[in-house]
Amino acid sequence: MTISKTEVFGVTPPLGLAYLAAVVEQDGHRTRILDTIVEGFNCRQNKNGLSRIGMPIDAIRNYIRRFHPDLVGITCPFSLMAEEMRAVAAAIKEVDPYITIAVGGTHPSSMPEHVIEDSNVDFVIVGEGEVTFRELTSRLEDGGDLQNLKGVWLKVDGKARKNADREPILDLDALPFPARHLLPIEKYIQLSQTHGSQKRKRYTSMITSRGCPGRCVFCSIHNVWGYNWRARSPENVVDEIEKLVTDYKMREVHFEDDNLTLSRQRMAKICDLIEERGLDVGWTTPNGVAVQTLDAELLAKMRKSGCYQLCFGIESGDAQVLKNIIHKPLSLKKVQDVVNWSKDLGIWTHGFFVIGFPGESPQSVQRTITFAKETDLDSANFFIATPYPGTPLSRLAADKGCLKGDVDPAKLRTMGASMDTGYFQAADLIVLQKKAYFDFMKHRLKREILGGRMLARTARVRSPDDLAFMLQKIKRFVHIFS
Repeated sequence: MTISKTEVFGVTPPLGLAYLAAVVEQDGHRTRILDTIVEGFNCRQNKNGLSRIGMPIDAIRNYIRRFHPDLVGITCPFSLMAEEMRAVAAAIKEVDPYITIAVGGTHPSSMPEHVIEDSNVDFVIVGEGEVTFRELTSRLEDGGDLQNLKGVWLKVDGKARKNADREPILDLDALPFPARHLLPIEKYIQLSQTHGSQKRKRYTSMITSRGCPGRCVFCSIHNVWGYNWRARSPENVVDEIEKLVTDYKMREVHFEDDNLTLSRQRMAKICDLIEERGLDVGWTTPNGVAVQTLDAELLAKMRKSGCYQLCFGIESGDAQVLKNIIHKPLSLKKVQDVVNWSKDLGIWTHGFFVIGFPGESPQSVQRTITFAKETDLDSANFFIATPYPGTPLSRLAADKGCLKGDVDPAKLRTMGASMDTGYFQAADLIVLQKKAYFDFMKHRLKREILGGRMLARTARVRSPDDLAFMLQKIKRFVHIFS
């Protein structure tokens, strides 16, 4: 993985691979997971202003030689990892050209016709992988027909071929829990490098639902999970939390759902069960939560069950940009209400904003910065709109001539700019992003110091966990300007 100087990145358990490992383990296959990032976290190489983090290619080759698998699945969750994905696939084939390689994740699911052209890739798994990977494994073992295997792109007589789509998994309770026993859990805990923030040392991530009916123009997750929201039952979710507490001594959970609270009734039941079972866990939503799904009653339940921070997907402080460009049916009045309710309950509020859409004026961007300040959020991110493959935004940018030639996947970064907008050049957006962060934090500090809130903040620091959380927030802001 490569990161730029200003990017804050996370190293969290690869739940996608852990789910795949769990289903093939059920079939009796000998399985391992190699997280090349966490295993090579201290192996860093600098190139072209970027830092590469992860196991060296030679170390990956040696691992493959020792284990010598028949089938390797490679996940590529972000387009900026596409080059590393190709390098790993090439290294595996160098060890043994007869090892079968299947790749999946957001990037391959978004550009399968391009990824399958790689001579070292045998299969591209599109969308959810559990059923497809299980069938692929079974057919490779038994010599079954691969040309009618749903959910894949493959090569037939040297030519790329798309098979029929795989139906979404409707009963998520039928899936086993992720195979965390195959992961170096203690390494994630010791590093404590989440992509969000954390209060307690022993944490891990979970996914309780898949899919999102939202139509946000920039979102690429639909290429994997689809628009049909499917959810695990409250009992199944809390069973996993209880297992994490009992087997791994976890004290914090990060829900990575794209729409955790779409069903208020389900979320309320999850909160009730956490309390009923006496599970002492703090929890947060680093991937965001849909503001329009929340109300005061549900927030109170969430707080009581351990929620200490909510990240809100607000995106813009301009109602017209929300409606006409992003296509997100969100009331800014509702955002203010939810932030107020959350703060009254003692829940830390964090906002996600995106600037630099094609057709977004300087005045619209300023409205977003002003809204972020006046809403009284505790903290915020200001991302630059990024035309990820397969998204409506990538098509919009192409139609409006905002892209100059083919976009290098390694440049698709929200802390960088990869397109012009009609109002801004790409370089202007980077300056504007810095301004947004600076203006927001200057406003926050002014309100904290001159508004007399520092004493109240200090009173909320009741444990080393609270202090660590506060310091982490400050450290992340400083990192952006380092």
